[in-house]
Amino acid sequence: MFAWALRRSWCLSAAVALGFFIGGWMLSAVAWQRAWRPPLRVAFEDLARTQRAEAAAEGRRVPEDDEAFAIVRGTLRSDASPSASGVSLSLDVDRLCCSASLSGERDASGGILVTVVGALAAEGIDEWRAGRRVRLPVMLRRPSRYLDPGVPDHERALARRGTALVGTTKSGALVEVLARGSWIDEGLASVRAFSRRAIGDAVGRWSPRSAAIVAAIVIGDRAGLDEDVQRRLQEAGTYHVIAISGGNIAILAGLLLGAFRTAGWLGRGAMVAAIALLIVYAMLVGGGASVDRATLMAVVYFIGRALDHRSPPLNSLAVVAALLVAGDPLSVADPAFILTCGATLAILVVVPAVTKWNAESAEHAAKSIGSAVSALSAVKRVALAMFAASAAAEAMLFPVGAIVFSRVTFAGLGLNFIAIPLMGVAQIAGMAVVPLATLWTPLASIAGWVAHAGAAGLVRSADLVRFAPAMTYRVAPPSPMAVAIYYAAAIAWWTVARGASRATRWTAAVVAVAAAFWILIDPRAVLAARGDGRLHVTFLDVGQGDAAFVRFPGGSTLLVDAGGLSSSSTFDIGDRVVAPVIRDAGFARLDEIVLTHGDPDHIGGAPAILREFRPKEVWEGVPVPRFEPLNALRAAAEAGDARWTTMYRGTRRVIDGVEVIARHPAMEEWERQKVRNDDSIVLELRWGDVSVLLTGDIGRMVERDIAPLIPPARLRILKVPHHGSLTSSSNEFLAAVRPQVAVVSAGRNNHFGHPAPEVLDRYRAIGSAIFRTDQDGAVTVDTDGKTIDVHTFQGRRLLLKG
Repeated sequence: MFAWALRRSWCLSAAVALGFFIGGWMLSAVAWQRAWRPPLRVAFEDLARTQRAEAAAEGRRVPEDDEAFAIVRGTLRSDASPSASGVSLSLDVDRLCCSASLSGERDASGGILVTVVGALAAEGIDEWRAGRRVRLPVMLRRPSRYLDPGVPDHERALARRGTALVGTTKSGALVEVLARGSWIDEGLASVRAFSRRAIGDAVGRWSPRSAAIVAAIVIGDRAGLDEDVQRRLQEAGTYHVIAISGGNIAILAGLLLGAFRTAGWLGRGAMVAAIALLIVYAMLVGGGASVDRATLMAVVYFIGRALDHRSPPLNSLAVVAALLVAGDPLSVADPAFILTCGATLAILVVVPAVTKWNAESAEHAAKSIGSAVSALSAVKRVALAMFAASAAAEAMLFPVGAIVFSRVTFAGLGLNFIAIPLMGVAQIAGMAVVPLATLWTPLASIAGWVAHAGAAGLVRSADLVRFAPAMTYRVAPPSPMAVAIYYAAAIAWWTVARGASRATRWTAAVVAVAAAFWILIDPRAVLAARGDGRLHVTFLDVGQGDAAFVRFPGGSTLLVDAGGLSSSSTFDIGDRVVAPVIRDAGFARLDEIVLTHGDPDHIGGAPAILREFRPKEVWEGVPVPRFEPLNALRAAAEAGDARWTTMYRGTRRVIDGVEVIARHPAMEEWERQKVRNDDSIVLELRWGDVSVLLTGDIGRMVERDIAPLIPPARLRILKVPHHGSLTSSSNEFLAAVRPQVAVVSAGRNNHFGHPAPEVLDRYRAIGSAIFRTDQDGAVTVDTDGKTIDVHTFQGRRLLLKG
């Protein structure tokens, strides 16, 4: 009312914007509470407490983290999809109980992701279709989370998308289909299944990889995409073309309009038919946020045409964004929503201005030169419009990409000229494959070859980045201040471009460019390279594995192991966990990497680290010539011009004044045929009164051998051997090294029982302060050689003086 009384338009606009902001914030707060703690999460926590109490009463091992066995009933949200470790099911749960008799069943609504393992899982894929009711026993747990600086919170991201818990079912035979879905769900599921088979037969005969890409583009099924293809497209900035979103829906909408125009039917009936077909297609591909957004935008456009309503495109974008936020307030925190709306906004603002300017220039040129160049001029106008759209989207979204993906790529500016047409070829030919497969198989195979050509060309175009690697690189998430300055300056430059003085325009442009360089060249990197005069050792939370990042007083770096998961997992610990920590510290390269031994939980993340951070030297312990993973790492290291060095007992380096001493292994007496824990490299970092002992996975025999070699230290930090296994941390070893701080690197709810309670008791008996990555998250030790400051991701802290 006050703003209205002032009769100032800007004041009224600000008041309205503030009101919308406050209302949106309140809606988002309520929506987040529902997403983070749905009834299913509450029921799960109650069940977990009950089962922990029962386990304790019976003398069984009590899980350290929430974990509970339950029998759940619910509706499948999407078709089952194969994964590296089994078959993945996404369910909306509505009932939960803890016994086979279904006694004590309770309402518990919420979403879960379940992995069905065992040989029978693959046989049930065709039966587990979206919309069907199922009942299955599940070992439920919270989603994996890695509590490290710079690492996104995967659990919260899943909660925003409606998934509260994850779990495992031991066999496909335990999954019971209670009821089929509605006739619409069943019909769409049958069409999806037929489409997968048709694409697999017609495109897969030319290339299984192309078939997986076409299936992703046409029906949104990414189950067959391999990690290498996804990584290459991400580096090239063209990954968006294989995600069903605006581009795919636009092509389909264009095909519908073209078909209606050819048939001479462009009235309201045609618009209504187009809307219906788009909605059916969105349901066919399984919905999803990106599909819903793109479909809603197309539907709003067709409604406008049906009503003969000529509204500016920006108004349509605003209506769509408002509807999406009203329907799901948490979408404002969804990166895909921000990327979609941001790219569309940039294109709608920039392209019309560029097109108008280009048209004026072309008209002037035509008068001067003549009509002979009109065709060439038209091509130039189209190319310029495409480039303007690509450049506008890149300029709008590169800070968002740096925040969300820690990646900046400019390759897409050029590659989109190739990738988008190739995606169109793959989509149109792939969509043609499905009906043609019902008519004549050879014709479907021809269409399949065309789709394969488009998909293969799409992947091949991404390889162009190899010739210009500087066009794409990884960055740490930028500071909010840098992002705010960039957008403020860019908006100021664009809005004042026509009416302001040249000095004002240049000032805004310079500030925007400076902020862009601030994002691209993190100032922290300059400071980190010089060091701060202290030794920093961070024991990362990598789950059930090991990784320690060492920053020396003068800015040198050392990574000891890189974590890793089993070969059945597609989650890359190196790329998703270890690399963000190094980037967050301000480093783009590493000096040395130490591979203590070849177990996958120590070297599984190393390929990604070698690829991104290009270390100068890699240290390994006892060679295992026939162990292929280490051989592959050596080849990758040497391809990157890194030295491969074998470390033995007594090897000594001095890095920025800190002694780095190899206490193990001794020179081998025979050629190893397999990796052994007792061959682990044991490193000691000594600086002043402080000793940091990194022990790998050694056992008692090695502990006995090296204990006499380790001199006393006033302050000692010990990385507990072998994750706290009963086979290590003998009383004799602990009496010899007497650590003031013991750090256990172990995964939550790991199946090995690490760390063993008896081992923890031994450390407590000698007065060691125990820190655990499964409970404390990343554990960082800072020292000046005389004192130590231990602090954790979860907020624990300990100060000790020598």
